[in-house]
Amino acid sequence: MSIDSRCKEQQRVADQMLMDFKYTAPGSKEQLRSLMTLSFLVSMWGDFFKNEEKRMNSALALEASS
Repeated sequence: MSIDSRCKEQQRVADQMLMDFKYTAPGSKEQLRSLMTLSFLVSMWGDFFKNEEKRMNSALALEASS
């Protein structure tokens, strides 16, 4: 999955997080849920880049051995 498609996939969730965080009372369950969701999405991006690095290293190794 490309970065572009990953961003498009997460757009709806990000929009909802913004609305929940911006327009609810400080410390509300909606704000807490949006922060937990943000934390989860950030960890997903970490996994994405880690896997992308492995994929690129494999591709470069194949290219070097040719």
